[in-house]
Amino acid sequence: MVDHSSLLRPLGEGVPEDAARLAAALRELFSSLGLSVRRYASRTHRNAGAVSRYLNGTRVPPWDFVTELFIEVAKQKKAPLRQEAMELIKESHRNALKVSNKRLHEVQTLQDQLEEADARVQQAAIREQVLMEGLQLREQRIAELETRHVELSARRDKEIREREGTVAELALARETDSDELARLKSEVDQLRVELHRAKESSAAAEERCRTLEERLAAAEEQAQAGREAMDSDKLEEAQRSAEEAKALADELREQLDELKARQAAPPPRKAAHAADEYLRGREDRGRESAQKLAGRPVAVNTRELIRFSVKGDLTQGYSLGVAIARWSAPDTVHEICRALREKGYPSLASELAGHAAAEMSLPPLLAFLSLLLDEDGGGRRGRDMVGRALYNFSYFREAPEIIAFMGMLGEAEWAPWVLEIKNNCAKDRKGVRLAELLRELDPEAAHGLIGLIVDLRRTKDVPALLVQMEALRLDAYLEELLSRLSKQRPDEYPALLDAMELARE
Repeated sequence: MVDHSSLLRPLGEGVPEDAARLAAALRELFSSLGLSVRRYASRTHRNAGAVSRYLNGTRVPPWDFVTELFIEVAKQKKAPLRQEAMELIKESHRNALKVSNKRLHEVQTLQDQLEEADARVQQAAIREQVLMEGLQLREQRIAELETRHVELSARRDKEIREREGTVAELALARETDSDELARLKSEVDQLRVELHRAKESSAAAEERCRTLEERLAAAEEQAQAGREAMDSDKLEEAQRSAEEAKALADELREQLDELKARQAAPPPRKAAHAADEYLRGREDRGRESAQKLAGRPVAVNTRELIRFSVKGDLTQGYSLGVAIARWSAPDTVHEICRALREKGYPSLASELAGHAAAEMSLPPLLAFLSLLLDEDGGGRRGRDMVGRALYNFSYFREAPEIIAFMGMLGEAEWAPWVLEIKNNCAKDRKGVRLAELLRELDPEAAHGLIGLIVDLRRTKDVPALLVQMEALRLDAYLEELLSRLSKQRPDEYPALLDAMELARE
C-alpha cells in the first residue's frame, strides 16, 4: 500500500509553532486514512489546494474541516477517537487561530461558548425532565399510599370490631405506611425545591445563550465590516463575482444604448454635434474627476479606502480603487498597498493590487508586481499579493494583452508567473474570453493551454467553453480538447456532451 502521508508537502516555511503543532496532528490523522490529498478532497467535496494548505500549516483550517477529519478517521478505524486526543487538537486549533486571525479566533471562541451554553441548556432540560418524572412517580405513590391508608383505616375499624387480635398488626402496618408517607412528602418538598432551582438554572442558561448569540452576531458583523474574518477563498470569489457583475452590467448598458440609438430618429446635424460635444465633455469631466481623486496624497487615499470599507460602501470603495489603479504611478499604488497592510487591512491592499492588474498598462504593471515582491523579499505575503494581481489580470484582460504580458515575463525570466497566468486562464477565465485567447495563441502555446484546461477547469465550466470554441470555428482545438476529455474524464464525458448540446440551444 502507498504511504500517502509521504505525498504531503513539507510544512511551510515560517509556520508559527502553534500552527505547525496543529498541522502535525492533522497530518498524523490524515496519514491513517491511506488517501491522497486529491482523493480526500474529492470524497469530502473540498478544494484539494485548500486541504493541502491546511495539512502543511500555511493556513489554519476551519473547525468543520477538523471535525470532518475526525469522522473520516473514526470510520476508517471503526472506532471513535479518544477524547483526550480530540481536546488536544482542539486546543492547538484555537491557539493557532488566535495567532493567525484574532477576529476569527474571537468568533470561534464565541461559537465555542455558545455551544457550551447550549449544552448546559440541554443538560438543565434533561435534569428538569428527570426531576419532573421523579416528582410524578412520588406523587402517584403518595396517592396510592393515601388510598391504602384510608383502606387500612377502614379495615382496622372493621377488624377491631371483628378480630381484636389483628389490631396490633394493622396498627404496625399503618404506622409503617405513615412513616413512608412522611418520608415521601419530605422528598417531594425537596424535589420541588430542586425543580425550582433547575428551572432557574435553565432560564439562566437560556439568557446566556441569547447573550452569546448577540455577541456572536456583533462579532460576525464587525468581521464582515472589516473584511478580516472572511475566508480568503470566499472573499476572492465574492470580489470576482462583483467585478464580473459590473463588467456584465457595463456590457448590457452599452447594448441598451446602441438599441436606443438605432430606434431613435437621426437628429439634426447641429443637434448631433451638440450631443457628441456634451458626451465628450462628460467623459472628460469624469476622467478629470478620477485623476483628481487618484492624485491626492497617499495618506488621504489610504484613509478614504479604509473609511469606505468600514462603512460598507463598496461602490465608492470600488470606484476609488479603480481610479487609483488607473491613474497613479506603480510606486504610488504600491505605497498605498503597504500603508493599508501596516494599518491592519491586508484584504484592502490585496483588492487594490487586483484593480491594478485589471487597469494598469503592461510596463507599469510589471514594475508594480516587482515592487510587491521586492518589499517582502520574496516572502509569502508578497507572493500572495502578486498571486491575487495575476488572477485578476488573467480573468479580466484581453487576449492580446495576456499574450504580450506573458512575453514580457518570459524576457524577465519570471517563468513561474507565466505558468500561474496560464493556470488561472485555464481554470477560471470565462468561456468566450478563453476561446478568444486560444484563437490568438500560437499553436504550441494553445496545445499547452488545452492540456491545462483538461487538468484544471471545473466540469460545470467546460460546456460553455466548448460552445464558444465551436462558434469561433476552432475545430482542431475543439477536437483535441474533446479527445483529451474523453480519455482523462471518461465518467464525465457523456454528461459534458449533453451539457454542450443544451448550451447550444
